[in-house]
Amino acid sequence: MRYLVIITEVEDEWTHAPPGKSERVREEYDSVERDLVARGKLVDAVRLGSRHEARTLKNLAANERILVHGPFVDARESMSGYYMIDCHSMDEAIEWAKRLPNYGHGSIEIRPVLESETA
Repeated sequence: MRYLVIITEVEDEWTHAPPGKSERVREEYDSVERDLVARGKLVDAVRLGSRHEARTLKNLAANERILVHGPFVDARESMSGYYMIDCHSMDEAIEWAKRLPNYGHGSIEIRPVLESETA
């Protein structure tokens, strides 16, 4: 079963981080990624650009849309990346997620991926 491990952060918190913290956090992510690859668990990994670069199409009534600058919700916390991992259970996926760095803000959401019937 595949699981999506969604990582969020509060981007502005990094401006107040001690020198070298972001590099240490990146090294922790890289370490977990190497282990996921070595154990054949990593399906995909994506690191996203800044939330300030995001654009969102908002669906409106009458089949209309508007384009807005920024992420889909107006919040301090936003998605910064994800891992798609292949695990035997939700419990195993949670154990992998627990190994990701805790940098004092943001969160990690783990969700099962519904397999497409047409794929």
